[in-house]
Amino acid sequence: MTAQPFKTIVLDLLQQGHLDEEAFLQELGETERTAIGTPERWSAKDHVAHMTFWHQELVLKVTVILQQQEVPPREENEELLNSTVFEEHRLLPWSAIHAESERVYAELITLTEQLSEEDLTASRRFTPISGERPLYTTFLGPCYEHDQEHLAQYYSDRNALPQAIEIREKCVNRVIQAEVPAWVKGSFLYNLACFYAQQNQLEKAAARLQEAVTLIPPLKERSQTDPELVALRDQLS
Repeated sequence: MTAQPFKTIVLDLLQQGHLDEEAFLQELGETERTAIGTPERWSAKDHVAHMTFWHQELVLKVTVILQQQEVPPREENEELLNSTVFEEHRLLPWSAIHAESERVYAELITLTEQLSEEDLTASRRFTPISGERPLYTTFLGPCYEHDQEHLAQYYSDRNALPQAIEIREKCVNRVIQAEVPAWVKGSFLYNLACFYAQQNQLEKAAARLQEAVTLIPPLKERSQTDPELVALRDQLS
């Protein structure tokens, strides 16, 4: 049986993620879509603007490397950069935020379609983006999973935990069902365990952590010091 190309997997997850975002936005009323957030409690359009910015960053960096140029370093750290993006976009109208999101998503899909299987799977060619891991992992983690985390965060910030859980579980289940290496699946499961621990869903956190460790044994040591799992460790001690 021929393995599914990574390009197909990446495109499928990106497209499903985009459908999730559209469904999320359609469930919101006009007041929720146009609300202005705060640094402590982002609005829907704050989350969309943030996701759009990082999609654009990925497109620009991959394009630069494909053109055999160097990726220019950023002077700001990620936390400061996220704060800057938030402030620059928080007062913009929803129509502008959404239009930019759709434009950049189209660019992201076009770029992905142009990448070869070798581009997506080669190690070290895209080091400024994915380190020593293959490029496809950046599309799966910091792109697809990152977006899903933000949709879930919107709900968890508003004490709508069932909706947040549904988003995170669906995100991970898609990856588990995909033809990707076990360590990719384990990484998603580990992040889900962290999510559950932070929501004080400790039984679910323990179950997902065990699944992750089964796939990636070194995660057991990491879990013993990970601050996101402190609630789970306190229960087990």
